[in-house]
Amino acid sequence: MTHPSTTVSIVIPCYNHGQYIQEALDSIELQKINYAVEIIIVDDGSSDAATLKKLDDLKALNYTVIHQTNGGPGKARNAGIQVAMGKYILPLDADNKISPDYINKAVPVLEKNQADIVYAAPQFFGDTEIKNRQFKVRPFDDLGLVTGNCADACAVFKKEVWEKNGGYDEAMPSYGFEDWDFWISASKNNYVFHFINEKLYHYRILHNSMISVFDNKERTVIIHRYLAKKHAAFFLEKLVKITYIRERYFYDLLRFPITPIIYLLYWLGILENTTKRAKKKYAHYEVS
Repeated sequence: MTHPSTTVSIVIPCYNHGQYIQEALDSIELQKINYAVEIIIVDDGSSDAATLKKLDDLKALNYTVIHQTNGGPGKARNAGIQVAMGKYILPLDADNKISPDYINKAVPVLEKNQADIVYAAPQFFGDTEIKNRQFKVRPFDDLGLVTGNCADACAVFKKEVWEKNGGYDEAMPSYGFEDWDFWISASKNNYVFHFINEKLYHYRILHNSMISVFDNKERTVIIHRYLAKKHAAFFLEKLVKITYIRERYFYDLLRFPITPIIYLLYWLGILENTTKRAKKKYAHYEVS
């Protein structure tokens, strides 16, 4: 389903999630969205007969459906974005949903060049008793990216971000972390992030989901090592800054009687806080 003057391309990877994809599609209420939208579904080598039947039904309804051999969400997103006509991209997992307001609130920020990537907070649903799957989304901080992800893949961003990043990494050691790597690459490429502190998409928690298989400490260490090696200069620069900030914070604690006064001066802008000081001190570092 492509509009000749598409503004936003919604790319939906689907792997054996035929039972949920209609909910995802129904959440894209075109009549409530102020911009021309196209929907691209990428079948990531589904083996489930019900899913394949559902995708055939969607093709009969003129949805754009691309089939590929199983390669994970990164490869599926790349395949969809490759043919996308929109200036902006919104990846949406087949088992999740969005609010029409997401696009309506994100596009004006992008159109005014206030940011290159706009993301929001999730509303969790499904197996919500699984608390360790309910992640935190936070305002962008380049230092924080070396310790963990700041945003889900469900963000609205300029297609040029994907082009300059070289797409999603299809060689990640575990599926489900491609977005973290993508945001690191975007930060290295000096793209601007904007966080809308509203729940504008719905994230389904499934007890047997793909990422739950990798939800353990060993996998986290493997992913972290992979990213640190791939983005070595970036990680080194940020970790040096973090170390500097921690040292300054510890030094301030040693001066405990006057620490509240110091932090008041930071808040008033009379003194420059340690994060800004660190970024300025190490601004000459080049990140490749």
